[in-house]
This record gives sequence, structure tokens and C-alpha cells, in this order.
Amino acid sequence: MSKRRGILMTALGAGVTYLMRNKQAREKLFSTVSGMMKSSNSSNGTSKTRPRVEVK
Repeated sequence: MSKRRGILMTALGAGVTYLMRNKQAREKLFSTVSGMMKSSNSSNGTSKTRPRVEVK
């Protein structure tokens, strides 16, 4: 398990280094993640929103 974790950490470090050096790839990744978050929030927000009822 330790060897697998080491390989995973190496791959993660390489990915972070690549994104730090390549601005275009970094912006593309951020825009993709941002779009996914916006679509996730819009689909979740409509199903969980209930009409407000005021009691007098």
C-alpha cells in the first residue's frame, strides 16, 4: 500500500507542477471545474427549494 501511495503522490505532484507552469491548462481546468460547480448548484438548488409559507 505504501508503494501505491508514493506513486499517487508523485503523480499528484507532477500534475500540480504542470498546472503551475502552464497558465492555459490551469485556466482551462478552473473554467471546467467552475462550470461543473455552477451546473451542480443549479440542478440541486431547484430540487431542494421549497416555496415559503407565511403564517399570520
